[in-house]
Amino acid sequence: MRRVHAIEVQVLEMINASAQSVDPNEFLCMMRAEDGVIMELVLLPGTVSGDSHGIIDVWMAPVDFSLCGSVHSHPGPSHRPSDDDLEFFRRWGGVHIISCRPYDMGSWGAYDSNGRKVDLKVIH
Repeated sequence: MRRVHAIEVQVLEMINASAQSVDPNEFLCMMRAEDGVIMELVLLPGTVSGDSHGIIDVWMAPVDFSLCGSVHSHPGPSHRPSDDDLEFFRRWGGVHIISCRPYDMGSWGAYDSNGRKVDLKVIH
């Protein structure tokens, strides 16, 4: 996977709006990047979300080398990865974003495949 260093502000706003619209359930999808910038969300068929879990079928992802990771929401005040999140991150790789309440520009975090915080620049 190519290195991701930034996210477009419109994509981050879309993540937060989507997470807020399904709250108290989790929002889940994949992300696409070009030249190291996350620029698009990719919704996968068969994704299931609940108030304490989410299931995304990565086998439904398109064969696309620009896929760079996943995004999901936590319907609570923490964007810290759970043990299940970390297991998924290790298996899928890339960069992973978690948004949490209140789903604003300060309530999200990005993590690498080992669960370490990643600093993404927000591009306007």
